[in-house]
Amino acid sequence: MNKKLIVENLSVSFRTVTGKVRAVRNISFDLNKGETLAIVGESGSGKSVTTRAIMGILAGNAIVEDGKIIYDGEDLLKITEEEYHEIRGKKIGMIYQDPLSSLNPIMRIGKQITEGLLLNGYHLKNKIEKLYNKERVAYLVTKRDIRSLKEKIAENKKNKEPYNDLKKQIAELKKQLPTAKKTMKIAKKKATKVVMNEYNEQKAKYHEEIKEIRRNPEGLEPKVVKEKISNKKEELRRIKKVTKKEAKERALEVMREVGIPQPEKRFKQYPFQFSGGMRQRIVIAIVLTANPDILICDEPTTALDVTIQAQILELIKKLKEERGLTVIFITHDLGVVANVADRIAVMYAGKIQEIGTNEEVFYDPKHPYTWALLGSMPDLTSKEKLITIPGTPPDMRFPPKGDAFALRSEYAMKIDFEEQPPMFKISDTHYAASWLLHKDGPNIDKPTILDERIERMKVMTEELKKEMEKELNTDEKQFEV
Repeated sequence: MNKKLIVENLSVSFRTVTGKVRAVRNISFDLNKGETLAIVGESGSGKSVTTRAIMGILAGNAIVEDGKIIYDGEDLLKITEEEYHEIRGKKIGMIYQDPLSSLNPIMRIGKQITEGLLLNGYHLKNKIEKLYNKERVAYLVTKRDIRSLKEKIAENKKNKEPYNDLKKQIAELKKQLPTAKKTMKIAKKKATKVVMNEYNEQKAKYHEEIKEIRRNPEGLEPKVVKEKISNKKEELRRIKKVTKKEAKERALEVMREVGIPQPEKRFKQYPFQFSGGMRQRIVIAIVLTANPDILICDEPTTALDVTIQAQILELIKKLKEERGLTVIFITHDLGVVANVADRIAVMYAGKIQEIGTNEEVFYDPKHPYTWALLGSMPDLTSKEKLITIPGTPPDMRFPPKGDAFALRSEYAMKIDFEEQPPMFKISDTHYAASWLLHKDGPNIDKPTILDERIERMKVMTEELKKEMEKELNTDEKQFEV
């Protein structure tokens, strides 16, 4: 399958006054084009830190200690902030938990939706930058490498370690810098000439067309002639950049797409005039105006009531199918992603404990933590006591030596406190990090309560499918009649 995103051995920590917090520890996963991956876990498990690392918006005290984040063949951890600006929002969009905190309370909704389009819609400038991008990146990478080496020297000085070799590397890179800068300037000049020649040709063509309209060979009314000239000028402006008129048209179109009624009226309103669900739709509209490849949803339904949650989930599912989006969905509730995700990754204490398809994780879970999460979910038919998870997550300033979940698990063995379990392969798509899966491990089945619940879930799912097929067949017959 076409891999859209690959995360390899990612480790992220945070410097604090009381020590280093190891928020994400050596995690790996991939994301296929057009699929939805749900990352599930308790608060503090590292879900949001992972997605913020992907977006390049980690806090100032964050340290990416190891790993790679490959997007379309490029490691995002090695690119400059300027290069990230071309990806963030445009190619990878993000929806946050609280829509109100994502919106400016004193700015009209229309302006907030069109702002990104107008700021990034300089077509000629973007074309020029694309043509000399290779030379520009080479220059910026050289500058970045010099800065990175200087930081290493400062660290070595602090730790009283040798740094003469680093100084030599900096001197060598500084020699290369003027040549790289000159090459970039020549490439930029050449690209500007090519793009501007094309634009001037188009401009001349439009001026000829405007002259022809002014001659009015068809004998049109002055009002119609004026309107035609105005439209032609608008077309020419749109070649150069996204105009205010074009931005408004696209904003209204996206507002309709996300289900905001009366978009022309709503366009002029402020965030406080919208409900929580409608505010989240506006945030989704803002993200969609950039046509991203990947959409990251960081608990987008947490601040909403259950009914509105369902509407937003259905909206995200519909947009994914219509636009061919690739989605990462962050949540602490497995029930939320039951009908949204294609694959599920279960995180705990900064590590992925289990990953598999929707059916594998829901119907055949292998990790005790996944058992606990599924067992703690109430359903309409359950009468028995829910499974609870005793204790609290570990302090990640002092991560446990072995399995992080061992202290809270009734299935923990001696080895769980001594050594971290590797990812055991269950199938080509299903993996779990539990010593229970070792060939010499004890044969322990998941709790009986959970087995009963899974069987009920299977029956309910089959009944729902039959009802949907029945409704579909009824609709088709009515259509035929």
